[in-house]
Amino acid sequence: MELTKWLRIYGEICRELGLDPEKDRQAAELLSKMIAGNCLRPDVLSRALSSSPVVVVFGAGPSLQQDLNMFYKHVGVENVVTVAADGASKAFTEMGLTPHVVFTDLDGGDETLDQVNKDGALLVVHAHGDNMDRLRRLVPAFKNQVLGTTQTEPVGCLENFGGFTDGDRAVYACVELGVKKIVVAGMDFTGEVGPYSKPYPLNQAEISRKKKKLLIGKRLLELLAQEACAELYDASASYSSIEGFRKLDWEDVRRITQR
Repeated sequence: MELTKWLRIYGEICRELGLDPEKDRQAAELLSKMIAGNCLRPDVLSRALSSSPVVVVFGAGPSLQQDLNMFYKHVGVENVVTVAADGASKAFTEMGLTPHVVFTDLDGGDETLDQVNKDGALLVVHAHGDNMDRLRRLVPAFKNQVLGTTQTEPVGCLENFGGFTDGDRAVYACVELGVKKIVVAGMDFTGEVGPYSKPYPLNQAEISRKKKKLLIGKRLLELLAQEACAELYDASASYSSIEGFRKLDWEDVRRITQR
């Protein structure tokens, strides 16, 4: 998506959720300074995502455990590139697995993010106005390089691929970096908040705000589907659907990895 178009959408999201763009810019400048001279470059991420014909992006929705179990049974980690949206990475570690890539704004659990980074997952760390404390605490502790992203105008070495929540931002990045076949799973945008979404219990106000963000994520994916050249699929075990994403079962996913 063109940056000017994204920034217009971003402005609408800020008004909808009452976000302060200036704080997002401050967070972006902070992260850029922290990783300057030692940041993961987009071409490294692009090569990782393109190392297999299919990328599967796992969100942290209620169907995540079921989807991950079915994926492991019918497809297997050796046949695709796996991408976890933040807290979804914890479901991987509980199965003794490490996703290839993790998109995170650092609220998916400190120990899990530190572990998957040590185990070789590429971390794409997002800066926004509400996570500056987490940036200061976690980024210096990561063993391996990270790629930084922002939702504002790009700052320093940071990238803006588009997208708002970790899950839809991961899909936007895959499209931007040329992935041809993208499957989403664990993305129940119109359902309940999944247990892997946050590492702590949410109160009602937090649940309500989270659901608003999920609906924004769904809306953004449907917008992306209108202009993306990639084949887009949805293997989530939920009744919700994402317009422009063809529903598949995991046997179908296995078949498209062989085409």
